[in-house]
Formats: sequence, C-alpha cells, structure tokens
Amino acid sequence: MGKKITVFLVVLCALVSFTMIAHADNPIIKDRFSADPAALVHDGKVYLYTGHDEARPSGNTFVIKEWNVFSSDDLVNWELEGHLPRTEFKWARRDSAWASQAIERDGQFYWYVTVFNGDPADPGYSIGVAQSNHPAKGFKDALGGPLITPSITTDPEYMGKVPWDDIDPSVFIDKDGQAYLYWGNTHLYYVKLNDNMIELDGDIQRVEIANMPVGYTEAPWLHEYDGQYYLTYAMNYPEEIGYAVSDSPEGPWTYKGKLMDKLPGSSTSHPAIIEFEEQWYFIYHGATLPTGGEVRRSTSIEKMYYNPDGTIQKVVPTVSGISDHSYLIQAYSDADRYVRHMGIGLQVTSIKKENSNYKWHVVPGLANNHETYLSFQSDSKPGFYMKRKDQQIVMAKNDGTDSFKEAATFQVVPGLADKKASSYQAYGDDLYLYHDEDNQLMLTMMNAAQDSERATFRLEGGKLNADKDEVTVEAINVDEIPVPASRIYVPLGIIVLGLAITTTMYATRRKNKNR
Repeated sequence: MGKKITVFLVVLCALVSFTMIAHADNPIIKDRFSADPAALVHDGKVYLYTGHDEARPSGNTFVIKEWNVFSSDDLVNWELEGHLPRTEFKWARRDSAWASQAIERDGQFYWYVTVFNGDPADPGYSIGVAQSNHPAKGFKDALGGPLITPSITTDPEYMGKVPWDDIDPSVFIDKDGQAYLYWGNTHLYYVKLNDNMIELDGDIQRVEIANMPVGYTEAPWLHEYDGQYYLTYAMNYPEEIGYAVSDSPEGPWTYKGKLMDKLPGSSTSHPAIIEFEEQWYFIYHGATLPTGGEVRRSTSIEKMYYNPDGTIQKVVPTVSGISDHSYLIQAYSDADRYVRHMGIGLQVTSIKKENSNYKWHVVPGLANNHETYLSFQSDSKPGFYMKRKDQQIVMAKNDGTDSFKEAATFQVVPGLADKKASSYQAYGDDLYLYHDEDNQLMLTMMNAAQDSERATFRLEGGKLNADKDEVTVEAINVDEIPVPASRIYVPLGIIVLGLAITTTMYATRRKNKNR
C-alpha cells in the first residue's frame, strides 16, 4: 500500500508542476470575429475599433453589419464597451461596415468609416464620419452623407462602375494641429481636414512611395516617432505589411522595409500602431480563431521595437502575444534536440539558427480540458496545432470540429524513461508521441523493442538567442514565469485527491497502530 501511494504522489507532483501554464493570448478578442483594427489611447485606456465579421464559415463575401469598440487598461483584458451599426449612416447601403479609425480632438471623438454609398448616381465605397463626446458610445452621423464620395477620385479602370478605391480611412493630427486624412485601395490619397474635422481643406493629393518593391494595396496608418513620420500599409496580394518614412506627413515618402509577412488563411492584413505606457505596439488581424478565414478575421497584438537608426524591427505574429509565454519541447534522448514544425511535418532537430518554429504554446486539451490533457499550438503560426493523422503527426489549422479537437489532444503521463519528465499519449488511444531514428515525430505503440527515451520529453520555458552563427537556448524556470491569476490552469481536483489519499493513509496507519 505504501509503495502505491508513493508512486501516485510522484505522478501528482509532476502533473501539478506541468499544468500551471497560461492560456493563449492572441487573438485578443476570442468571443467574436474582429477585423480591420484601429486604436487610440485616452485617459489611461486603449480603445480598439474593429469591424464585426459575421460571414458564415462557408461564406466568401464580407458580412459586416457593425463596428465594435473594446477597451483595456492593460492590453490583456478587453471589454466590449460600445458599437456603431452601419445603419447609423442612413445614406449608406449593404452590410458594409469596412475599415475605420477614430481620433480625439478638443474633447470630441471623430470616427471615420468605410461604407457603401447608397446614391445610385455615384455607386461604390465611400467614407463617412461619426461624432461623439465619448470614445466608445453615442456616435452619430456627423454629416448625413459621405465625406469622401466614390467619384471624388479617379478610379482604377479594372474596378469598373462600382469602385472600392475610396476605403480604409486613417486620420492623423500633427504637432502643429493640422489634421490629415489618408485612405485608398490601389491608389493612396491624402487631404487636409479643417479644424472641425468634418470638412476637407484643399485638394486631394495622390501619394507615391519611392523604392517600393511591390505595389501599394490598402490600409494606411500614420504615426510619428522621434521627429520622423511613418506610413504603414498593406502591400502586394496576399497582403504583407510595409512601411515608409518622411520628414512631413505630406511626404515625400521612402519605402523602408517589410514589417510583417503574409498571414496564412487571410489574404488581407490591416495594421494599427500605438504607444501605450512607453511601449510601442503593432495591432493586426489574421485568421487565427477556429473557422476563421478570409471573411472571418481576428485581432492580435505584438510589441514593436525601433532600431537605433529609426527603422522598425520586423514583427512576427505569435500566439503568446504580449503577455503569455512560449515553450520548447526538448527530446529526452538528446538534450540538444527540440520539436520543430517544418511545413506540415514535425521533426526533432538541433537548433542551428534562430527560428520561431521551435516555439509552442501549450493549452488545456481541446477535446478534454481535464488537468491531464493538453494541446500544442505553434506560437509562430497562430491557429495551427500539432495533431495526429493516423500514426503520423502533422500541423493543421484548427477547424473547430470535434474530430480535430480529439486529434490535437494528448494525455500527459510521467515520462516512460524518467518519471520527472513527460510522455504524451494520443487522445483515447494507447499510442505515444515518439521520434524515430530519422527524428520524425510520430505515434507508436510502446513495447520492449521500442526505446522509451524516444517517447520521453521535457517541456521547457525558454527563448532562442542568436549570436552570429551560433544559437543557444536560454532556459527559464517555468514555475517563475508570472501568470495572471485568472489564467492559471490549476488541477485542484488532483490536489484534493492527493490530500485525501494522504489523509486516508495516515488514518489507516493510526487505526492499525491502535489495534
């Protein structure tokens, strides 16, 4: 009896140590789809403005009936604080609540939005503006018609009679108080705004960006840093995010580089950049959520950094985002090898260069969130999980089905080669996660002929450090990683069960002693 309890308590301790892991952070809005993000900082809070994608999973057309406003004072916990229906603009038509941006001036908030113009004499997409004295509530159409009409610019010929080049407004107020409105698809435009923010001041200018390797697409965003002006935008298709710099918000603009690569599952991308509590952030949308895709997008956020010369470091999309942590899965049989995804396949390889496809986000099991089950999501490929395909292990996008959840769920057990490490069983099966002699990750039935060390792993907090041609792993004590209390996944049931067994053992010994 004593030996059995000792073994159980060892397993208990291993499980308790393992399961205190934070949930995934990106996308930051998880209960609905949120597209085309824009943000502003006001009174210690960040207000996030998004379109609410409502297309069906099988849909191929945008269905956006409203814009949502979320707020946060820490960029981790977000509250839905307001919404603006497309129907507030009575002159507009369709479920066309496309990209928007809000800004504050003199205690008033102005929300510039893309909608489909309802005037049959001037069809196409246009820009309207709503006004309120609150950043999230009470917005009303400020004009009763479009600020930017479809015919106010020269449309690209391929758009035909219903153009969409007048979309994606971005508004910026310079230090001297002059306000600018940038917008455009295929063609990029800007115009000055009057102090009342709802009238144009002067002629519309078409913008060219010098040295661009590919064409401008859409989604402009302006910000200023250290005396330089930065114009961020989507380019190419599927879209990547690039940026240009200038000494003036009126240009001329010079291309400086790519900020983010194209994202899997979403041909569009949409940037927003803010500074909050002395840290810069890059906000964007992708197809991360289950059933997400081209017309069902979700907003994520990453920290953004400038180099000493003023250029911006490239941003890599992650699941861990700004507050959670990624992990490394180390092979027990060779401490220099870690689980890595390469395309759809997975291998156990040594780290030869800094590469984010070694990083994993560990979450409670998709099919069973009991303390002993987990799922592995790629930190650098949000929405993609390690899953079984027969006895193979592959990477695949979470489609939200029960079959996917089961295939992407593993049970953690004490390591077959070392009880202090871990082994992982396929959900509802006796097969174990295993790497063969060619270091391919697979599932296998363990028997005397199998090497138990190849079915044993260590889950480590860590980060990759690149130094010229050498890359090292800096270990992090997982127990010391700060995790918000509301996100800790603690196996209380197992702890209580362990205490109950310990108490029963003690009572039994007392009873036997008193006989």
